[in-house]
Amino acid sequence: MSAVLTLASYSWLGWGSFTWTVLTLLLIIYYRMWSQSRTVRLFNALPGPDFLPFLGNFLDLNVDLDEFLKLVHFDWIKKYGPIYRVWGGFRPVAIISSPQLMEPILVSQKLITKASEYSYLSPWLGNCMFLTTGGRWKSRRRLLTPAFHFQILNSFVDVFNEKSIDCARQLERAIETHGDNEFDIFPIMTQCALDIICESSMGRQTRSEEEKAIYVKNLHRIGQIVMERGIRPWLTFDWIFQFSSLGRENQRCVRALHGFTNQVIRDRREALRLEAQSLKQHTTDGSINNNINEDKTDAPKERLAFLDLLIKASETNPDFNDDDIREEVDTVMFAGHDTTASAMTWFLYCIARHPEYQQLVMDEVDQVFGEDMERPCTTQDAAELKYLECCIKETLRLYPSVPAVMRCLTEDVDIGGYKLPAGVSVALMIYGMHHSPLVYPDPEAFKPERFLPENSIGRHPYAFIPFSAGPRNCIGQKYGILETKIVLANLMRRFRFSVADSSQPMIIPSSEIVLKPKHGVPLIVSKRLIVN
Repeated sequence: MSAVLTLASYSWLGWGSFTWTVLTLLLIIYYRMWSQSRTVRLFNALPGPDFLPFLGNFLDLNVDLDEFLKLVHFDWIKKYGPIYRVWGGFRPVAIISSPQLMEPILVSQKLITKASEYSYLSPWLGNCMFLTTGGRWKSRRRLLTPAFHFQILNSFVDVFNEKSIDCARQLERAIETHGDNEFDIFPIMTQCALDIICESSMGRQTRSEEEKAIYVKNLHRIGQIVMERGIRPWLTFDWIFQFSSLGRENQRCVRALHGFTNQVIRDRREALRLEAQSLKQHTTDGSINNNINEDKTDAPKERLAFLDLLIKASETNPDFNDDDIREEVDTVMFAGHDTTASAMTWFLYCIARHPEYQQLVMDEVDQVFGEDMERPCTTQDAAELKYLECCIKETLRLYPSVPAVMRCLTEDVDIGGYKLPAGVSVALMIYGMHHSPLVYPDPEAFKPERFLPENSIGRHPYAFIPFSAGPRNCIGQKYGILETKIVLANLMRRFRFSVADSSQPMIIPSSEIVLKPKHGVPLIVSKRLIVN
């Protein structure tokens, strides 16, 4: 009996060994055929780091997010040039960091398809305008563009002013607590930006502080998860990702974010219903209706909030349902506050490290507003703050809110003497290009004068693209710039910012969807003394 079992054991081991041998041979044959394919041969003609079969450059890219940023935007660009290749497992990604090489992709009306890596956001953002392409993207873009018309943006100036004053009060409370010591300003600027996007774009007052804090925490984490998934080849497969600890955490974040947004939509629907009901009751009485018409001649125009526009669209378009509304609302809630919060925080950090430039900004602000600390900032005031705008642009050069954008090539493209085959992803490295000495001399220095009109002559039109460019540029960039200028102008009228030790190296950002400080931005904030 034992002899039979022993023979069976050897037979089983032999069969297992045979199976593994066959599988290994099949993998070798598959890899050989794959590596000789046209796409791989064309792609590997690009310079780039050595890679391993199946794993690609995973071992190189398996680093912390701040190290990842340095590796792909600095080290490899310096070593391999303005166009190089990276393998994310079997996913080919061409890295481009030159405005001349970016231009053919940015200006194209055809190369507008988002890279497959953006699909990692789909559980949260669905098929929103940011992620979709083709006819759906065009129809969504047409639908949403009126919400960012300059007349509508101007109607939100009072919100920008009101919330920036709330932000100033928070800074004053922090000063009382911390005195002359540093404290992290990033949470305060994040709350300011979130308050603004909730009220101006969602047509409602902000939610409770606890709800906002939970929302921001989940938003921050989901950005990290997307980046972490992007550099782990085995998590490319949804069925593996869903059962991983990272996937389960992603699901929790998505549920929380959707819960926040769904409540925003429900509240606004109810508010609009009550407003319509009230108006209907008034119009049933002719005398009251006449009085209302008389009052409206001098009344300010009613705001058309972003969410209102979507709700109205859903009432006339049966194909645009509540899920579609939530997708676009989630996108604007994310893009409309996270990017702006980071930009404002980095600005305050930059001028805190450079008091000479901060003084020039304060001099300009004082010239526009005088000693009147209460007068709101108007669009005309914002237009006159030219040097403030230079400092904002220089901040966005050093710390672009979105460090890179990615496309999937739907056709072969000739760039830089190489033929990039259809199907590969292309990463346009905004952060790396903004820091290139070939584009900006002394690129690590904060020099706002770069953006004075006389110093911008001859600069490539795509040398500065913090909002991307071309047909898929950021639809809300005018909103973001106006908000940023008004908030910062109001803060610069009231406070001075500094660092405890200017000899310390610059804070290294973390490479997420949005470029954020990894451990916050500690600054010393003090009230300004206006001398009569």
